[in-house]
Amino acid sequence: MAEKKLLLRSCCFGCSLRIGSLIVAILSLILGFIGLGLSIFAGLNGSAGGWLNVAINVFNIVLSALLIHGIKTEQHRFVLAWVWTTMVTVILTVFLGVFVILLSSSVTEGVILFAFALIQTYFILVVRSYSATLESLELPVSH
Repeated sequence: MAEKKLLLRSCCFGCSLRIGSLIVAILSLILGFIGLGLSIFAGLNGSAGGWLNVAINVFNIVLSALLIHGIKTEQHRFVLAWVWTTMVTVILTVFLGVFVILLSSSVTEGVILFAFALIQTYFILVVRSYSATLESLELPVSH
């Protein structure tokens, strides 16, 4: 059974968790495609990191598509796949923010990374809450 801590009842501005999760999925998909385009451009201009970002953005696009599929078909396991991988991304983003602040003189970049992590954390709460509602709707399998 799903842990019932830190679950939301609605998304921002009072919309349902389903609509909020769909908005998160579509935003993630759009940002994934934008990132993919920018990464390809960087790679074609000689940035080795650009090609690594291509792989990361393709992965994010696939996860966003899985989230959309999970929402449309009401399958909480697809929704949870997005939640767990995004949690890992947030943790890595926080570590990267600390690394940027400590090892470079760019506090601004570190703060931007932390802000991104906070926004993603809210998105995780919305999608996780929706997943918990899906999970609670599933009927137990009788043997």
